[in-house]
Amino acid sequence: MGDGRKANFNGSSFESVVEGVLKENNFQYEKQVKYTNLYGSNRCKIDFVVDNVYIECKFQAVSGSVDEKLPFCLHNLEQFENGMVILGGDHWYTDRGITIREWANKAREEGKFKSEVILFEDFENRLTTSRKII
Repeated sequence: MGDGRKANFNGSSFESVVEGVLKENNFQYEKQVKYTNLYGSNRCKIDFVVDNVYIECKFQAVSGSVDEKLPFCLHNLEQFENGMVILGGDHWYTDRGITIREWANKAREEGKFKSEVILFEDFENRLTTSRKII
């Protein structure tokens, strides 16, 4: 299987895991909700909408193109009041992944983006302990 196909499979699998956690915690949600991105394309879809929070899931096992997709994703989420990017995969624990997460958190603190960037484990813990998305 080529890298692109494998990445899509892993990304889809990760979305299924996130969906499972939402179901286990009895959250109502919509998935693959159409929206128009910042380039004007109306063929885009948000992975999940939960309690008016627009959620994108990004999975990366190794260094790759998702690093460059994260800023684009954050810019797209700016059109919504509440956005979140859930990160899954080993890449986010590497030096590069940690640097990117730190960049995203700093950009949010500086007011460049409203959306939260969160590791899957932190998302799962939040749902099971506080019963809140944000």
